[in-house]
Amino acid sequence: MAAPERRDLLGLLGPLYRNLRRAEERCAQESGLSMWQYAVLSVAAREEGQSQTQLADRLGYSRNRIVGDLDVLQARGLAERRTDADRRRNSIHATRAGAAVVAEIQRAIWAAEDELLADLPAGGRASLQSLLEHVGARPEPRG
Repeated sequence: MAAPERRDLLGLLGPLYRNLRRAEERCAQESGLSMWQYAVLSVAAREEGQSQTQLADRLGYSRNRIVGDLDVLQARGLAERRTDADRRRNSIHATRAGAAVVAEIQRAIWAAEDELLADLPAGGRASLQSLLEHVGARPEPRG
């Protein structure tokens, strides 16, 4: 008897990831932001006072490209740069308007997620969320 086929997790998660990413891009664009601008603003709203470098590193995003995104967010009144105690560094803060936009986009993303996962059995979404949170909290393996 042949062993059951085991599939790589990335192969299983890939289609879900692509669908979730498309939903997030669409929801951000409907509010006039790029997906990366939303991601930057979202982290700035959740973790106030980080530097541009910290934000970029937290998101795995280019330290050069984040500057343009922050320029757009600041010009739209959604985020602000504040001079830190070390004058060579700015801390990034979401404005009230920025936090409201994050909340609006988040609601739209969650609705899209619910639609995408609607065929899961009862409790499936909560189980998936719990598993992903557990695995995501673990440190990266060395190697």
